[in-house]
Amino acid sequence: MVESYVLGLSTPDEKEEMERLLHDHPELQTELRIVENTFHKLWLEDAYPPPIELRQRTLQPYNWADTSAGPEKKPNYTFINIAPNQSDFITVHKVWKWIFIAAFLLFKLCLFTAIYFYFKYRQVEERQIEREKVRQEYQNQNIPR
Repeated sequence: MVESYVLGLSTPDEKEEMERLLHDHPELQTELRIVENTFHKLWLEDAYPPPIELRQRTLQPYNWADTSAGPEKKPNYTFINIAPNQSDFITVHKVWKWIFIAAFLLFKLCLFTAIYFYFKYRQVEERQIEREKVRQEYQNQNIPR
């Protein structure tokens, strides 16, 4: 519980209880100081510093005002070419354009023809139904009772 209190990982209830116990028991305060010193020693005193080259490599992208007279350095910015590159496109023979147009027009012609004949078929069906109704009415009127 002492370690989680020192690290700040304790819940609010544990924190209140620890503060109450610290107030009541002075030997717990010495234990708390020992744990804090141990963590301090582990984190700071025994820490191994990173190599200097790593710091330079890490901070180099942020060194915009580097005016040292050394070898030619690349700029810290990149230009993006928005003009299309001709090698990125697929070229197709011009004949295919006309074949596609002809196929498209043929498809449209077939579609309109299908729609036309569908409506003609419906008209014929409706006329046939009407004729059947008239024939049924005529037969019903001519039957003697």
